[in-house]
Amino acid sequence: MTDTQSKPGAGAPDMLPAFGRVASLSDLVGAEGAALEAALRRFLQQQRWFAAKSERLDAVSFAPLGTVDGAGDALAGEAVVRTIDGEQRYFLPLALRPRGRGVGANLLAELEGERALVDATRDPDFCRAVVALIAAGGRTETGGGALRATASAARAEQLREAVAVDPSDIAPLSGEQSNTSVGIGRVAILKFYRLLRDGEQPELEVTSFLTENTGFTAAPALLGSLELSRADGSRAAVAALFERIGNAGDAWASVTGSLAAHLRAGEGGAAEFAFDPGRTIGRRTGEMHAALASETGDAAFDPEPLDRVSLARIVDEAKHEAAGAIALLRGVEGGADVAADIAALGAREGEIARWFESFEQLEPAGRRTRIHGDYHLGQLLVRGDDIVILDFEGEPGRPLPERRAKTSSLRDVAGMLRSYDYAAFAALDSLRSENPALAERARDAAERWRDETSASFLSAWESASGVDLADEGNARLLDLFLLQKAFYELRYEAAMRPAWLSIPLRGIVSLLQKRQVL
Repeated sequence: MTDTQSKPGAGAPDMLPAFGRVASLSDLVGAEGAALEAALRRFLQQQRWFAAKSERLDAVSFAPLGTVDGAGDALAGEAVVRTIDGEQRYFLPLALRPRGRGVGANLLAELEGERALVDATRDPDFCRAVVALIAAGGRTETGGGALRATASAARAEQLREAVAVDPSDIAPLSGEQSNTSVGIGRVAILKFYRLLRDGEQPELEVTSFLTENTGFTAAPALLGSLELSRADGSRAAVAALFERIGNAGDAWASVTGSLAAHLRAGEGGAAEFAFDPGRTIGRRTGEMHAALASETGDAAFDPEPLDRVSLARIVDEAKHEAAGAIALLRGVEGGADVAADIAALGAREGEIARWFESFEQLEPAGRRTRIHGDYHLGQLLVRGDDIVILDFEGEPGRPLPERRAKTSSLRDVAGMLRSYDYAAFAALDSLRSENPALAERARDAAERWRDETSASFLSAWESASGVDLADEGNARLLDLFLLQKAFYELRYEAAMRPAWLSIPLRGIVSLLQKRQVL
């Protein structure tokens, strides 16, 4: 959720679905079935958040969810998509607006009378109406349930400010992929969850817990939310309203850019970062984990012991990740710089498996708590010489129950350490495109930065979280999470970005050599 506003598109493609004369949106939904389905199919295939692009769509329909007071001719609803693998539902409110307000990313169809059918999540009037509904803690009845809003009791003043924002100061933000975020002036960000998943949304749970029960300030406060409750008892998060925090972009871009500039300047140049990427992130991460370990009597958050059963589950998951990655590598033809490492991993698969089995003798240490779940530099915003932590949804590919499960906070720690490794490589990669010889000379400096920053992060995290990394159980568990994360990255790079395959491969080999497995 950055503060960069998106640019209007250049207009819609030529082949827009044809509608007859439409008096109102309810008439369109009720009488224009074939044209509306064509419009939905065309629109969904153009959206980055649509998860079924590569699948055959057997049917696409619109399921109305009801009107929102103050939104004009608009209707909340779901796009229901049926594929061979089952049904997917996407939050897609529709609105009829003057044709000039239906351009680019939000346009479904142009209608007679200089009007347009648009995606209302990008419409200022609809967004302002949703903010008002959330602030009021209101409820909108639907054909098969209700849209229920929840407002933060601790953030009443910010909610009043958000409701007062003029529609002219409401605009979508760029850079979104799986969701759509809209800036509500300088006060708030309204986030719409596109692919609707039945169950408790981890981001709402975690940010609400941090906002209402802890003093943690390095994450945007949750001002309120909107949830769809269906008649069959199922429910799904539809939208969330967060405080908007001024920032200078994400930490990934900031760190890799500054590191590249430092490496470009050579040994004589001092590294100039907007914030300390090791100590600052370590401290804030430790504070986050300490806050999430608060005992409040809430069973969904109270810490639990990391026992043998949960440790065995963690080890099994890591073994599965490793086996899948090694199997995938058998079909990869890497360059000379990675071929030896690929061969070494393949030849020592049995020894790697036995290393995993050695955890059966490990005495479990620490506690299981809620964590961030998808932690890396791209999830942080730079705020002066500090950072803010975003997006507590967990890994998007995992089911909601898995994302909500308690586990060791060391999983987040491993994610950030792997992100530092990627940052060092990315900085070198940018130099390589300019001057390959310079990039080669700078390799040692980049790896030294990674190691020093990682050590600084761990020291600050340990102090702020209260977790003792000198404990053998914690140290070995961190190694396990690092290895699992690197094997996950290996599968991704082998399938999607072979040029970066050496990053996780190098990390795996280094860790296994440290543990004398290779």
